[in-house]
Amino acid sequence: MKYALKSKKKIVKAYPLGAGHPMEAALIEEGAIRRLPDGSYELFSQEAVNGHGQIARSGDYFKIDTIDGRHFPYPNDREFFLNNHIHLSGDEYEQINKPLLIWQAGDALTEEIRWLVDTGRLTLKPQDPAHFFNAFLWGADLSAAADATLVFYSVDRDENACITDISFNFVAKPEFDACYVLVEG
Repeated sequence: MKYALKSKKKIVKAYPLGAGHPMEAALIEEGAIRRLPDGSYELFSQEAVNGHGQIARSGDYFKIDTIDGRHFPYPNDREFFLNNHIHLSGDEYEQINKPLLIWQAGDALTEEIRWLVDTGRLTLKPQDPAHFFNAFLWGADLSAAADATLVFYSVDRDENACITDISFNFVAKPEFDACYVLVEG
């Protein structure tokens, strides 16, 4: 098993959806966030594919990746966000740095990867390196290249130590290389 930590203290800007923040309004105007008729939101992260964004609810938080002047918001579930960030002031938060289990293409298949594949939560496409990782996350089909990293945020187990749920996401190689360091498990 491999683990990674954020390589440095990371201060992020984050915004609660539905709170009327000017950043939310600006991204709606850009088309990077779309309000849906049921009151939820569609956020177009860089991993969103097939013209569909990630679905989030009012009260969830979003952060923004900016690449070549384009904004790519991505959601964080409210409970997860509040449990993994410390509010500093205004829109600034410090991410709590915890070792996270990771998996990369070429690593031995782990119990967690097998569970995700067996349950249909993850598809691996070695024949398509540009879309190697595929999953339905946040209400959208997402994909990432073979050089991305799958980061596990939590692995839930029952009283018999059997996996019952996994929270995960993909991190593109440039972001992983810039923000994470491998650590001993």
